[in-house]
Amino acid sequence: MLLNVISSRTISIFCAALISLATVHAADLAEDQRFVARKFDILFRNGVVIDGSGAPRFEADVGIVGDRIAAIGDLSTGVGAREIDLGGNFIAPGFIDLHAHVVDAEYGENGLLSEDPRRRAAANYVSQGITTVLGNPDGAQPASLARQRSKLERLGVGPNIGLTNGHNGLRAIVMGDDQERPATDKEVAEMRDIIIDDMAAGRSFGLSVGSEYFSGAFSTAEEQIDLARPLPAYSGIFIAHIRSQGDAPMWYRPSRFREIDPPTLERAVDEVIAVARETGATSVVTHMKAWGRYRGRSDDLVARIQAARDEGARVYIDVYPYSSSGSDGSFAALPGWAYGPVQGDDDIDFTARLEETIAGLDAAGRQDLTDDVTHEIGMRGGPENILILNYPNSDYVGKSFADVMALRRLDPVAMAIALQIEGDPARRGGGQLRSISMADKDIETFLSQPWAATSTDGWVVLPEAAVGEKKYVDTHRRCFGSFPRRLAHYAAKRGVGTLEEAIRSITALPAEILSISDRGLLRVGMKADIAAFDMERLADNTTYLEPSVYASGMLHVLVNGEFVIDDGERTFALPGEILSR
Repeated sequence: MLLNVISSRTISIFCAALISLATVHAADLAEDQRFVARKFDILFRNGVVIDGSGAPRFEADVGIVGDRIAAIGDLSTGVGAREIDLGGNFIAPGFIDLHAHVVDAEYGENGLLSEDPRRRAAANYVSQGITTVLGNPDGAQPASLARQRSKLERLGVGPNIGLTNGHNGLRAIVMGDDQERPATDKEVAEMRDIIIDDMAAGRSFGLSVGSEYFSGAFSTAEEQIDLARPLPAYSGIFIAHIRSQGDAPMWYRPSRFREIDPPTLERAVDEVIAVARETGATSVVTHMKAWGRYRGRSDDLVARIQAARDEGARVYIDVYPYSSSGSDGSFAALPGWAYGPVQGDDDIDFTARLEETIAGLDAAGRQDLTDDVTHEIGMRGGPENILILNYPNSDYVGKSFADVMALRRLDPVAMAIALQIEGDPARRGGGQLRSISMADKDIETFLSQPWAATSTDGWVVLPEAAVGEKKYVDTHRRCFGSFPRRLAHYAAKRGVGTLEEAIRSITALPAEILSISDRGLLRVGMKADIAAFDMERLADNTTYLEPSVYASGMLHVLVNGEFVIDDGERTFALPGEILSR
């Protein structure tokens, strides 16, 4: 009898121990192979694990069952339905992009909302190792997040996607056509109710703002602070395209706004810091950059944010690793008013428009033109940092604005006019130009911060569609190469942090910012979002003259346990989930 009691107690204790083991951190389970599954759907052998935490790499096998990581360690006695020998290559968590134009009104119908499943596969993203993206950036907000989410679920997508509410879209919903003003208290309350409803239902990860765009440019700091107040209760983020990225916003022209003291980059960053301080919300300055007189002053900006963080403000940044901004080769040094009223770009003779404007300028008008061209070129880093991508005179292609100025012995204003008059009359500016607005030193400084995530600020592009007249339209290197460039160029080549730190900036850090608990780390029990890559071959293959080229070096990429890159090949599978907080 006593032996039976003891046996029962022993069994009870043993069962309790098993239950306890089942509740500890999944990574601890991996250390004791007695409790690890031996049969896997996918078994990666001989990998070098970089787990996303920033901890040193280690050699291990990784076993996957269904959509979860089931084991990490010595799995030499395990069996996989499919086994892959990584041969000492790296295996890491799938990468997370905090800023992706994949569902907003500008790019969504050609992205994850497209009827074309090849576009919804987002091959230019997953080929970088990106498995999760955050949509609705820069204040984008559809009429209904619920309907947007429902459509994405119905269509099926390649990478996982989380959604945010967008300030500019909310203003349109609540304020109608009367948006060129601050919102009233009643309107702020209505917008806030929508945000709360979407966050409470798990549809939204927080609020994005686009304060340099319509109509967020008309909002006040107080309006944004009031909208952000509910965010901490739902672990929501405040992610901001700030009012200015340099001396003034993109819309500013000296000739038209002489009476305005334009917002500057410093003041715009301070506005995000104020949101974090006043509301306690996790706040992100998205696609951080430094134009104009701030070029080369990244240390000052970093110190400003670090001081706020030291005081307890939860402020972060994300950065795309390129020195050129803008979405295509549409840079033009001449202001819009120099072409007269223009609605759309179809069948417009920009050369004739410019000649007509110039003929009617008096001395004050010519000074206005000089001031505006000088301002625009200065904001973009000077004439030496403006690249000619496409022009009727092929001798100019690949040269800088400064090169052609010297060749022609013209000043900047005369050169801008000559490019239009001698160029393609159907193109504003006469050709396709790209500005290299940021200094590489600043990018390195931003990326080296432990609170700096990496992003693309990209969208879905099919290389086969970005040809001919569309070669430099609605595309950018960052759509194809951002994350490989962060690792291969900035970490491995330039020494901007260790590879482990760089991986953290694209995995665990953005997951922490978004309060995603089951992705961003390579740990047992986490979702099987995985990037396995050959560091020797990992490369951003784009150039500014050839911007739409897939990255190389990604061996295998899994989203929820399903291959989207398999042995280096794109599968165009659609295993992505529409995420909730």
